[in-house]
Amino acid sequence: MMRGNGTFRIRPKIYFCLLFLISHFLFLTYPVSAEESADITALHMEHISRTNIYIAKGSVKIVLGTTTLLADEIRLDGNTSDVSASGNIVYEDPEVIIKAERIELNTRTKLGTIYDGYILIKESNFHIRTENIKKTGEKTFFLDNAILTSCDADPPGWRITGKSITVSQGKSLKGKHSTLRVKNIPVLYSPYFWAPLSKERETGFLFPLFGYSSTRGQYFKQGFFWAIRDNHDASFYLDYYDEKGFAEGLDYRYLISPESNGELWIYHVRDNEPSRSLFEIKAYHNQKFSDDISGYLKVHTVNEHDYYETMDSTSAGRFGLSSWKTSLFGFASEERLQKYLESNLHISKSLSGGRTYILAQGRQSLEGSSKEIPQSVPEIGFILNTRSKKYFSFNMAVKGTNFMKEEGQKGQRLDIFPNIYFSYGRLVNITQRVGVRDTLYALKKPAADKNRLLFDLGTSLTTKFFKKYETFIHLVEPSLEYEYVPSVNQDDISFFDSADFIPQTSRINYALTNRISGLSSGTLETRLRLSQSYSFLDIDRQFSPALAEAAVSSEKVDLTVNASYDVHDNNFSETISSVKLKHDKGYVGAGKNYRRSSSLDQVIFEAGLYMPIKFFKTDLPLDFHGKLWYDLNGGGIQELNLRSTYEHQCWSLTVLFIKKPSDYQILFAIGLTGLGNLELVSVR
Repeated sequence: MMRGNGTFRIRPKIYFCLLFLISHFLFLTYPVSAEESADITALHMEHISRTNIYIAKGSVKIVLGTTTLLADEIRLDGNTSDVSASGNIVYEDPEVIIKAERIELNTRTKLGTIYDGYILIKESNFHIRTENIKKTGEKTFFLDNAILTSCDADPPGWRITGKSITVSQGKSLKGKHSTLRVKNIPVLYSPYFWAPLSKERETGFLFPLFGYSSTRGQYFKQGFFWAIRDNHDASFYLDYYDEKGFAEGLDYRYLISPESNGELWIYHVRDNEPSRSLFEIKAYHNQKFSDDISGYLKVHTVNEHDYYETMDSTSAGRFGLSSWKTSLFGFASEERLQKYLESNLHISKSLSGGRTYILAQGRQSLEGSSKEIPQSVPEIGFILNTRSKKYFSFNMAVKGTNFMKEEGQKGQRLDIFPNIYFSYGRLVNITQRVGVRDTLYALKKPAADKNRLLFDLGTSLTTKFFKKYETFIHLVEPSLEYEYVPSVNQDDISFFDSADFIPQTSRINYALTNRISGLSSGTLETRLRLSQSYSFLDIDRQFSPALAEAAVSSEKVDLTVNASYDVHDNNFSETISSVKLKHDKGYVGAGKNYRRSSSLDQVIFEAGLYMPIKFFKTDLPLDFHGKLWYDLNGGGIQELNLRSTYEHQCWSLTVLFIKKPSDYQILFAIGLTGLGNLELVSVR
């Protein structure tokens, strides 16, 4: 028998027997290197050679690398590789903290049981308490009954109780028969529970959404995420609407390379009034080929033109294409306000000094039939980039388009548009442009061949003055331009798009731009541009409205003003302006939108306070944001948005109030740290 007291520093290769067992015991959750030195301290140590048992008693502390174990007593059986620790056990590594009254572990199998256990998973701040924790793998644990929370307080603000819980360290947590409790009140039961324990993509159920809509009734939305591979994943959705029935959705994403990626969204719902099926498809694909060939596909279509009036946006918050924005809480009305949906297939090849492409473009009306909408199937084009030689330069665009319609005029169009430039001067630059545009038509229903030939001229005179001061640069840029397009008979030409009508033009454009740019970051940036044109053709209204564009940006203020003044009627025809005062604690802003042609006269007010808000010398973990659109023509409040979020250490509550002339909505979102948001919706 060998006995000892005090502190021992041990190298694994020298004191192999003792350290082998101890170091493997420290493989509870985190790998350590066998080459690292261990510090072992205890009030009493002994080795019973007859039974080959090692015993450490009294304030036992083992440190191996970044792993630490504290206990009152540790026993190691050299024959069976069984390790037991008891009394005030605290185990800590970079990923977890484990506390227990007793731990039994086999260093050979790395399996065992933790009694009266507590686990803190650091990355997600998950606290797990249970009577027994079985270590079933290198980083997996099984808990028969457990309490889970990310709250540090005792009692916690929320907790989840469950059975048969499996914890995969650094990956996920899943269990059965789970109940969400706020304080001691049960608020939600689920036969299955899953939560991520890292920021990596993990297969499992997504957080459900409950709500109410005045047109779709009460609804429940549930998703399941499948992490197929690192570059492939899919989400499956099963929704239920009280007024519609069940709906199904699929979102599939893939990343082949940075230049080749895509996404597919399909959604189906059964509409009862009238009885019909509604489908929505969204997809995009980017592809990079060899030989400087690239392409993209974008599909956006529905099977009924009133899909978004009936369902609003069913892909909001679920489909990831950045050009389809969604609003807070997954609600989106942008698609409902659109007139058309557009789908494109575009393939292009880069050439030396230009490119060639083929484009198929289809549009679908959301206001009714699409039979009279021209579809470009296909358009083939060649673009020659600007080529320069001394004072002269040249570019050209050639486009051939086949227009298809179910009803009305259809046919082909060939548009050839070369431009020649002459440019001279640096301090004062003069540029002369001459363009020739030949457009040929081969039309059907009725059959006809048309040709439109025109030329256009442009002459511009520009210069730039600047002066550098100690803290900023002041630039002044005047410009003068003359444009000329002769009159051409276009009455017999069908209108497919804007290229089919080129108005007669003879005018002078003049502008003056002032810029002030700070020489250090965060300083004042200003821009003021005044512009107007004079027409030689419009005798009654020769001067266009004078346009003033101003912008000021700094750390404390943002200001934009775009104003159009009609010099003939002596009043403003259009004004869009806004000012925003910024502070590290909040902001306040105001704006005005005025357009005489559409009788728009609107003011906008916004304000916000960032978290935390100081209230009687107390910092509240609360923020507030509000925005008001008000009609000055007697329409009153057009829209009012108020949003506030209260954040606690382990939960948050967001309240959103939306007021419109015909209805209002009150939305609640409860955020549980580490789990996501539980969104509750009330619509009136």
